[in-house]
Parts: sequence; structure tokens; C-alpha cells
Amino acid sequence: MRLRAVSLGEAVPRETFDAEIQSVFESAVNLRLAKEDRLVTVLISDQYELPQGIRIWTKDLSLRTLTPGLRAAARGGILRFDSSPLAVDLRGAPVWKCRVPQIAADMRSSVVIQGWSTAWELLNGQQRLKHTDIVADDLFQLDAGSLLYQRLGRSILQLVSAAEEFAVQAATRAAEKLIGLGPGVTPSGDDILIGFLAGLWSMAGQDPVRLSFIHSFGADLMQLARQTGEISRTYLYHAAQGQFSSRLSNLAEAIAYGKHVESMVREALRVGHSSGMDSVTGLLIGLCVWNNPSPLHPFPAGRGDGSEGKDHLWQLHTV
Repeated sequence: MRLRAVSLGEAVPRETFDAEIQSVFESAVNLRLAKEDRLVTVLISDQYELPQGIRIWTKDLSLRTLTPGLRAAARGGILRFDSSPLAVDLRGAPVWKCRVPQIAADMRSSVVIQGWSTAWELLNGQQRLKHTDIVADDLFQLDAGSLLYQRLGRSILQLVSAAEEFAVQAATRAAEKLIGLGPGVTPSGDDILIGFLAGLWSMAGQDPVRLSFIHSFGADLMQLARQTGEISRTYLYHAAQGQFSSRLSNLAEAIAYGKHVESMVREALRVGHSSGMDSVTGLLIGLCVWNNPSPLHPFPAGRGDGSEGKDHLWQLHTV
């Protein structure tokens, strides 16, 4: 069976590569590239894109027929798998590129503030409804909740404080406490860091100081990423380069431009069991690091939109 790739992420090798099947899911297969510490993902989806993704679209295929450890190889733009009739034609597939580094969001804009507030309320509402392990609002109640909650909350506050001051070493120390923290293939600490980087990249624009911080922090983060699993490490690698999934990048754009925020939030939250929610948590926190309307709170008080209840997030300024 030969299927045509609908799209290729910007980080996918085009014509020739060798790999081994690293993990298999119902609608995704991760391939470990030979001699490289990163993965390429073949995924079945009608719209979800990844920087490292080879997207195919069919309703009549389960990828669980493939087996971890088997060899895969692309030659002449055709990806084949040992012991499987499945082949994927990469030739002519359009290249998908994440646009997050071009957003240049400004948190002083009323449009962005409103988009952020809408996203925050939807995120917390869905987390509480689904009884997820993490609820964004509760992360910053530092003396309450589980040990995981307290570790996440304190580390995130330290990370935000360091990023505000462009203090790379302090940010790296905070990130080290988050890497690999939590259960799952992509632990919550990793997902939050990925979202946090998306927030920073969304605001960096062409500012040389911000870009220098992101690049230096990203380089340190890749050293720390050796402490987590391969799948998380791949996402962190691309996040350091300013590349994110289409659902996270679409949400960042929606907030920045004030369009389709609710629908983009709901799409982003649907990724995985809780990975989408954790990444969105990181994104919304990251968006508040720079361009704040005041030195103490990123949102003007008393707007009546519920943001006043989030002031505890910004206690970091007095911690």
C-alpha cells in the first residue's frame, strides 16, 4: 500500500534518510533517525502538523501494524518499512513551516490581552472539568496541592522571573527542575517548557536581546533534555528552534491577532491526554514575560473579565 504524504514538516529530510521505528501508536509512528538524536513522526491526521511530521490522511489505516525496532528508509523520496507493504511517497508534498517566530505579539495590546484572557479561562475550565493533574490557576498557590504542584509552581515562577531579567543561567536552573517532571511519554514539565518557549518566541520579533536570550536558553535546554525521553527531547529541540505543532502555533497566532481564539484553544487542548493542556499552560505563561503593561501585573486591574483573580501568578515579583 502506497500513500502520498499530504505535507512535510520543515525539519523532515526530503529525499534520503535511514531510521528505526522507535514507537508505534494508533495514528502515529516515531522514527529514530540514524546517527541523530531526534525523531521523525509519521502521523495520520486531516490537519495536525508537526515540525518533524510526515502527515498522511486516510480513514482506513492503523499504524499499529508496524513494530518498534524495525528498519525504515527513504530512497528517492519514497519511505518504506521492513516487513510491511506500507510505503509513503514524500515527493511533491508541500512543506509546512511554523510561523511563531514571525508573530511579534505585544501584551500591551487590548486585542492580545482579551485573547489571552479568553484562552486562560477556557484552559482552566477544561482542566477542572476533566480533573486533570494540573490546573493552571492552582499552580501558583505555592503552599497548597500535591508535591508535584508545588514543584511545578515554584520552578515556573523562578523561570518567569529569570526570563524577565534575561538571566540565562537562572532560567536554566529553573528549567532543570522541570525537565522530565511528571508522568507520561511527554511529562508535564516538558510540555510546559515547550509552551513557554512558544510564548517567548511569539513575543521576540526582531528584538536582539530577546532573541539572544532565547537562543542561549534553548542551547542550555538541549543539554538538560538528555534527562528526559526521546519524544520529549525531539519536541524540545524544535521548540528551541522556534518550531511548534500547528495547534500550538495556531493558538499563539489567534491570541496575537484576536481571531478565532476559542476554536483554536479547543483544538490545542485536544492534543493527547493532557499534553495539549500543559503546553497551552506554558504558552499563556510565556506570553506574559515581556511587554507587560505594568511592572507588577501583566493585566490592568478591574477590567471585569476575570483577570483580577490571576494576580497570584505574578507574586514572583515579590518572591
